[in-house]
Amino acid sequence: MRFWLLLWAILLPWSVCLAGDDDWQTQSYKQSKRLPDLHHAVDIKLMDSMRPPAEFELKTGRLLQCKTCHGLKKMDEIPYDKVDKTDPAFLRGGPYRDFEDFCYQCHNKKDNERPNIHAMLEKDGTVKKQNCLYCHEEVNEQRDQRRTASFLKLRLPIEEVCYGCHLKTPHLNALEHLEAKAKPEMKNHIRDSERRNGIILPLSKDSKVMCVSCHSPHPDGVINGTKNPAGNQIKGDVEKGIEYSKHSWNVVYQADKHDRLDLYGRTHKLWLDVPYERIKTEVLLRLPAKDGKLCLACHEFER
Repeated sequence: MRFWLLLWAILLPWSVCLAGDDDWQTQSYKQSKRLPDLHHAVDIKLMDSMRPPAEFELKTGRLLQCKTCHGLKKMDEIPYDKVDKTDPAFLRGGPYRDFEDFCYQCHNKKDNERPNIHAMLEKDGTVKKQNCLYCHEEVNEQRDQRRTASFLKLRLPIEEVCYGCHLKTPHLNALEHLEAKAKPEMKNHIRDSERRNGIILPLSKDSKVMCVSCHSPHPDGVINGTKNPAGNQIKGDVEKGIEYSKHSWNVVYQADKHDRLDLYGRTHKLWLDVPYERIKTEVLLRLPAKDGKLCLACHEFER
């Protein structure tokens, strides 16, 4: 009997802890005084430089509270598992297509944007060497000489280095291309395209397609293309990025998508504007894609 009492005394604190570990999710903030993981801090003073919209109500002393960010009535009394996150009033001024747009109601967008490490040239044309070190362990001072991957001193394998910042599927058809192995006849066509266009279209060690097969990580001017074909690519403004222009086909496109977008909006309480536009300018590509030249550097189609 004494053994069981001792065991009960030892395990009781753990059982109480475990039993209550998730209880807060069925309680309100007013009850639990616990915030969800990754939640913004509350009861802190807003910086003097921040000027949120008037409807973002602050407590005395410019302190953050629940209704600063949330428009749901008495939200601090609603159990967490009963909070309707699809309600347009869940976030003040919502719904937001991009969550960051809500954050920028207080935070300065420019100050909180991640740096564009591909913008590698100063106004005078010199290289921003600090940007090289995001991907490389050291700055290559002999950029005009063609190097093999082993000499690039990359922080990750060349097949994976882009994933340090970018998604594996950042655009249409990326997944179908990545890790696709080029057959011998395609490899011959790629090598011929390189010679004809004075560019490089690198493949991995096992002949698979990588991000850098189509994309150049360096803007025009970082590598001397007359000496090293790795520096030859389309010219574009990496600060502006890819740009689009309106197109008359948008009328047909909108009519075709209307019912599906309306259903999506009513289901998810999020209405999307998806226009049809044509590519105007491209950046960081080894050949233009909008006219098909990049595709034809690898693919051959029957006429």
